[in-house]
Amino acid sequence: MSEVQGTVEFSVELHKFYNVDLFQRGYYQIRVTLKVSSRIPHRLSASIVGQTDGSSLHSACAHENAAHSRVFQILYRNEEVPINDAVIFRAHLLLDGERVEEALSEVDFQLKVDLHFTDSEEQLRDVVGAPLISSRTLSLHFHPWRGLHHQVPVMFDYFHLSVISVTIHAALVALQQPLISFTRPGRGSWLGKGGPDSGPEQSSLSLENLVFGAGYCKPASSEEPQDHLWPLTVSYADASDGSPQTLSITWLRFRASPGTCSTTYASLFPAG
Repeated sequence: MSEVQGTVEFSVELHKFYNVDLFQRGYYQIRVTLKVSSRIPHRLSASIVGQTDGSSLHSACAHENAAHSRVFQILYRNEEVPINDAVIFRAHLLLDGERVEEALSEVDFQLKVDLHFTDSEEQLRDVVGAPLISSRTLSLHFHPWRGLHHQVPVMFDYFHLSVISVTIHAALVALQQPLISFTRPGRGSWLGKGGPDSGPEQSSLSLENLVFGAGYCKPASSEEPQDHLWPLTVSYADASDGSPQTLSITWLRFRASPGTCSTTYASLFPAG
Protein backbone atom coordinates (compact mmCIF):
# COMPACT_ATOMS: atom_id res chain seq x y z
CA MET A 1 0.00 0.00 0.00
CA SER A 2 1.47 3.40 -1.04
CA GLU A 3 1.16 6.36 1.31
CA VAL A 4 1.09 10.06 0.48
CA GLN A 5 1.51 13.17 2.58
CA GLY A 6 -1.39 15.59 2.23
CA THR A 7 -1.20 19.16 3.52
CA VAL A 8 -4.40 21.01 4.38
CA GLU A 9 -4.07 24.70 5.16
CA PHE A 10 -6.59 26.54 7.36
CA SER A 11 -6.86 30.32 7.49
CA VAL A 12 -8.68 31.52 10.62
CA GLU A 13 -9.47 35.22 11.02
CA LEU A 14 -10.78 36.77 14.24
CA HIS A 15 -12.68 39.92 13.28
CA LYS A 16 -14.65 41.57 16.06
CA PHE A 17 -15.48 40.78 19.70
CA TYR A 18 -18.95 41.72 20.98
CA ASN A 19 -19.54 42.08 24.71
CA VAL A 20 -23.21 41.18 25.08
CA ASP A 21 -23.30 40.97 28.87
CA LEU A 22 -20.00 39.99 30.45
CA PHE A 23 -20.11 40.10 34.23
CA GLN A 24 -16.55 41.30 34.81
CA ARG A 25 -14.42 44.14 33.54
CA GLY A 26 -10.86 43.28 32.72
CA TYR A 27 -8.57 41.80 30.11
CA TYR A 28 -9.77 39.17 27.65
CA GLN A 29 -8.12 37.03 25.01
CA ILE A 30 -9.28 34.58 22.32
CA ARG A 31 -7.27 31.41 21.72
CA VAL A 32 -7.90 29.01 18.82
CA THR A 33 -6.53 25.50 18.37
CA LEU A 34 -6.92 23.09 15.46
CA LYS A 35 -7.64 19.50 16.48
CA VAL A 36 -7.22 16.37 14.33
CA SER A 37 -8.31 12.85 15.24
CA SER A 38 -5.46 10.83 16.76
CA ARG A 39 -6.40 7.90 14.48
CA ILE A 40 -4.78 9.78 11.56
CA PRO A 41 -0.97 10.21 11.70
CA HIS A 42 -0.49 13.98 11.47
CA ARG A 43 1.69 16.97 12.30
CA LEU A 44 0.31 20.46 13.07
CA SER A 45 1.82 23.93 12.94
CA ALA A 46 0.45 27.43 13.57
CA SER A 47 1.69 30.88 12.59
CA ILE A 48 0.32 34.41 12.95
CA VAL A 49 -0.11 36.49 9.80
CA GLY A 50 -1.11 40.06 9.09
CA GLN A 51 -0.75 43.22 11.12
CA THR A 52 -1.70 43.61 14.77
CA ASP A 53 -2.63 46.73 16.71
CA GLY A 54 0.59 48.22 18.03
CA SER A 55 -1.22 49.86 20.96
CA SER A 56 -2.52 46.55 22.32
CA LEU A 57 -1.38 45.26 25.69
CA HIS A 58 -0.16 42.00 24.22
CA SER A 59 0.23 41.21 20.53
CA ALA A 60 -1.06 38.07 18.87
CA CYS A 61 1.26 35.06 18.98
CA ALA A 62 1.44 31.31 18.35
CA HIS A 63 2.25 29.02 21.26
CA GLU A 64 2.40 25.19 21.10
CA ASN A 65 0.33 25.02 17.89
CA ALA A 66 -2.33 27.32 19.35
CA ALA A 67 -2.99 30.90 18.24
CA HIS A 68 -3.46 33.64 20.85
CA SER A 69 -5.20 36.86 19.85
CA ARG A 70 -4.03 40.16 21.20
CA VAL A 71 -5.19 40.95 24.73
CA PHE A 72 -8.03 43.49 24.80
CA GLN A 73 -9.78 45.32 27.62
CA ILE A 74 -13.54 45.24 28.17
CA LEU A 75 -15.09 48.03 30.24
CA TYR A 76 -18.68 48.49 29.11
CA ARG A 77 -21.73 46.45 28.24
CA ASN A 78 -22.55 46.13 24.50
CA GLU A 79 -18.98 47.10 23.70
CA GLU A 80 -17.49 46.11 20.33
CA VAL A 81 -13.74 45.59 20.01
CA PRO A 82 -12.01 44.98 16.65
CA ILE A 83 -9.50 42.13 16.89
CA ASN A 84 -8.35 41.65 13.28
CA ASP A 85 -5.92 38.82 13.97
CA ALA A 86 -5.31 35.98 11.52
CA VAL A 87 -3.61 32.61 11.90
CA ILE A 88 -2.54 29.91 9.45
CA PHE A 89 -2.82 26.29 10.59
CA ARG A 90 -1.10 23.61 8.51
CA ALA A 91 -2.11 19.98 8.97
CA HIS A 92 0.26 17.44 7.42
CA LEU A 93 -1.55 14.09 7.12
CA LEU A 94 -0.34 10.60 6.21
CA LEU A 95 -2.94 9.18 3.81
CA ASP A 96 -3.64 6.00 1.90
CA GLY A 97 -2.53 6.76 -1.66
CA GLU A 98 -5.22 4.51 -3.13
CA ARG A 99 -8.13 6.40 -1.52
CA VAL A 100 -6.99 9.99 -1.06
CA GLU A 101 -10.40 11.64 -1.42
CA GLU A 102 -12.14 9.24 0.96
CA ALA A 103 -9.34 9.52 3.52
CA LEU A 104 -9.44 13.33 3.49
CA SER A 105 -13.23 13.41 3.74
CA GLU A 106 -13.11 11.14 6.79
CA VAL A 107 -10.62 13.27 8.76
CA ASP A 108 -12.28 14.82 11.81
CA PHE A 109 -11.10 18.47 11.91
CA GLN A 110 -12.20 20.58 14.87
CA LEU A 111 -11.50 24.19 15.81
CA LYS A 112 -11.45 24.91 19.54
CA VAL A 113 -12.23 28.55 20.42
CA ASP A 114 -11.41 29.57 24.00
CA LEU A 115 -12.16 32.74 25.94
CA HIS A 116 -9.59 33.70 28.59
CA PHE A 117 -9.91 36.41 31.24
CA THR A 118 -7.86 38.10 33.92
CA ASP A 119 -8.26 41.30 35.91
CA SER A 120 -4.57 41.37 36.84
CA GLU A 121 -1.98 42.99 34.60
CA GLU A 122 0.65 40.80 36.25
CA GLN A 123 -0.82 37.70 34.60
CA LEU A 124 -0.49 39.33 31.18
CA ARG A 125 3.28 38.93 31.34
CA ASP A 126 2.86 35.17 31.05
CA VAL A 127 1.71 33.98 27.62
CA VAL A 128 -0.52 31.32 29.22
CA GLY A 129 -1.30 33.23 32.41
CA ALA A 130 -4.92 34.26 31.81
CA PRO A 131 -7.26 31.42 32.93
CA LEU A 132 -9.86 29.82 30.65
CA ILE A 133 -13.46 30.84 31.40
CA SER A 134 -15.44 29.52 28.41
CA SER A 135 -14.89 27.33 25.38
CA ARG A 136 -16.60 26.33 22.13
CA THR A 137 -15.65 23.60 19.62
CA LEU A 138 -16.53 23.85 15.92
CA SER A 139 -16.68 20.77 13.69
CA LEU A 140 -15.08 21.58 10.34
CA HIS A 141 -16.60 19.63 7.45
CA PHE A 142 -13.70 19.78 5.01
CA HIS A 143 -14.11 18.51 1.44
CA PRO A 144 -10.93 17.92 -0.61
CA TRP A 145 -12.46 19.49 -3.76
CA ARG A 146 -14.64 22.28 -2.40
CA GLY A 147 -12.42 23.13 0.55
CA LEU A 148 -14.05 25.04 3.40
CA HIS A 149 -15.31 28.64 3.45
CA HIS A 150 -17.37 29.83 6.43
CA GLN A 151 -18.00 32.97 8.42
CA VAL A 152 -19.65 32.26 11.75
CA PRO A 153 -20.38 34.10 15.00
CA VAL A 154 -19.12 32.03 17.92
CA MET A 155 -21.18 32.69 21.06
CA PHE A 156 -19.86 31.72 24.47
CA ASP A 157 -21.99 30.44 27.34
CA TYR A 158 -24.66 32.35 29.25
CA PHE A 159 -22.40 33.27 32.16
CA HIS A 160 -19.87 34.85 29.76
CA LEU A 161 -22.29 36.15 27.15
CA SER A 162 -20.16 37.42 24.29
CA VAL A 163 -19.50 36.74 20.60
CA ILE A 164 -16.42 36.58 18.40
CA SER A 165 -16.89 36.69 14.61
CA VAL A 166 -14.68 34.14 12.85
CA THR A 167 -13.91 33.50 9.18
CA ILE A 168 -12.47 30.10 8.23
CA HIS A 169 -11.01 29.07 4.88
CA ALA A 170 -9.37 25.71 4.16
CA ALA A 171 -7.87 24.03 1.10
CA LEU A 172 -5.77 21.04 0.14
CA VAL A 173 -2.47 22.66 -0.89
CA ALA A 174 -0.12 19.70 -1.40
CA LEU A 175 -0.01 15.98 -2.17
CA GLN A 176 3.45 14.43 -2.18
CA GLN A 177 5.49 11.52 -0.96
CA PRO A 178 6.01 11.63 2.85
CA LEU A 179 8.78 14.10 3.68
CA ILE A 180 8.42 14.23 7.47
CA SER A 181 8.14 11.55 10.13
CA PHE A 182 4.74 10.81 11.65
CA THR A 183 3.89 9.27 14.99
CA ARG A 184 1.76 6.24 14.26
CA PRO A 185 -0.83 5.43 16.97
CA GLY A 186 -0.32 2.21 18.89
CA ARG A 187 3.11 1.31 17.62
CA GLY A 188 5.96 0.62 20.03
CA SER A 189 3.73 0.37 23.10
CA TRP A 190 4.63 -3.29 23.73
CA LEU A 191 8.25 -2.18 24.24
CA GLY A 192 7.24 0.52 26.67
CA LYS A 193 8.20 3.14 24.09
CA GLY A 194 4.77 4.24 22.98
CA GLY A 195 4.76 7.58 24.80
CA PRO A 196 5.04 11.02 23.19
CA ASP A 197 8.83 11.03 23.64
CA SER A 198 9.39 7.98 21.48
CA GLY A 199 10.97 8.83 18.14
CA PRO A 200 10.13 7.49 14.71
CA GLU A 201 12.97 4.94 14.80
CA GLN A 202 11.69 3.42 18.04
CA SER A 203 8.09 3.24 16.85
CA SER A 204 9.06 1.46 13.60
CA LEU A 205 11.34 -1.14 15.22
CA SER A 206 10.55 -4.60 13.83
CA LEU A 207 10.88 -7.96 15.58
CA GLU A 208 13.60 -9.06 13.13
CA ASN A 209 15.69 -5.94 13.81
CA LEU A 210 15.24 -6.41 17.55
CA VAL A 211 16.45 -10.04 17.48
CA PHE A 212 19.05 -10.03 14.71
CA GLY A 213 20.24 -6.41 14.81
CA ALA A 214 19.65 -3.25 12.80
CA GLY A 215 21.53 -4.59 9.76
CA TYR A 216 19.24 -7.59 9.29
CA CYS A 217 17.64 -7.81 5.84
CA LYS A 218 14.50 -9.92 5.65
CA PRO A 219 14.62 -12.36 2.68
CA ALA A 220 11.96 -11.98 0.02
CA SER A 221 9.06 -14.44 0.15
CA SER A 222 9.59 -15.17 -3.56
CA GLU A 223 12.23 -14.44 -6.14
CA GLU A 224 9.74 -12.55 -8.28
CA PRO A 225 10.58 -8.79 -8.13
CA GLN A 226 7.92 -6.63 -6.48
CA ASP A 227 6.53 -3.31 -7.67
CA HIS A 228 6.74 -0.14 -5.58
CA LEU A 229 4.90 3.13 -6.21
CA TRP A 230 5.90 6.70 -5.33
CA PRO A 231 3.69 9.73 -6.13
CA LEU A 232 5.52 12.30 -8.25
CA THR A 233 3.13 15.02 -9.48
CA VAL A 234 -0.50 16.02 -9.08
CA SER A 235 -2.61 17.61 -11.83
CA TYR A 236 -6.24 18.62 -12.32
CA ALA A 237 -8.17 18.31 -15.58
CA ASP A 238 -11.55 19.50 -16.88
CA ALA A 239 -13.11 17.40 -19.64
CA SER A 240 -14.31 19.31 -22.72
CA ASP A 241 -17.67 17.52 -22.67
CA GLY A 242 -18.57 19.01 -19.29
CA SER A 243 -17.99 15.84 -17.26
CA PRO A 244 -16.74 16.22 -13.67
CA GLN A 245 -13.24 17.41 -12.91
CA THR A 246 -10.69 14.68 -12.20
CA LEU A 247 -7.50 14.52 -10.19
CA SER A 248 -4.55 12.69 -11.75
CA ILE A 249 -1.41 11.60 -9.92
CA THR A 250 1.76 10.58 -11.72
CA TRP A 251 3.28 7.55 -10.02
CA LEU A 252 6.84 6.31 -10.35
CA ARG A 253 6.77 2.51 -10.55
CA PHE A 254 10.02 0.70 -9.84
CA ARG A 255 10.99 -2.90 -9.13
CA ALA A 256 13.31 -4.36 -6.54
CA SER A 257 15.65 -5.55 -9.31
CA PRO A 258 17.71 -2.80 -11.03
CA GLY A 259 17.14 -1.67 -14.57
CA THR A 260 13.34 -1.63 -14.64
CA CYS A 261 11.64 1.74 -14.21
CA SER A 262 8.44 3.00 -15.76
CA THR A 263 5.94 5.81 -15.20
CA THR A 264 2.20 5.25 -15.04
CA TYR A 265 -0.71 7.67 -14.84
CA ALA A 266 -3.73 6.95 -12.70
CA SER A 267 -6.96 8.90 -12.72
CA LEU A 268 -7.98 8.46 -9.13
CA PHE A 269 -11.44 9.86 -8.69
CA PRO A 270 -13.96 12.34 -10.13
CA ALA A 271 -14.97 15.46 -8.31
CA GLY A 272 -17.94 15.05 -6.01
